[in-house]
Amino acid sequence: MPGESPPPERVADKQMHATPASGKGTDDASNKEQTNKDALSKLTSNPKGPLDDIVTQKFAKTASESDSKTD
Repeated sequence: MPGESPPPERVADKQMHATPASGKGTDDASNKEQTNKDALSKLTSNPKGPLDDIVTQKFAKTASESDSKTD
C-alpha cells in the first residue's frame, strides 16, 4: 500500500541509525512573547456571531409596534 514504511531490510542504514529531530522549529521566534501579547489584547471576550445583527434587527421593537399594542 502507498504511504506505508518499507520493511526494515529495505531501509537505508543511515535512516535506521539516525537520531530523531530536535523538535526545534524553523521560524524566527525572537519576539514571540510580544506578538502573543499583542494578539491576545485584540481578542474580545465574546466575539459577535455572524447572525447577531440580523437577530437584533428582527426582534427589535419599533415605535409604531409598541404604540399600537397599548390598550
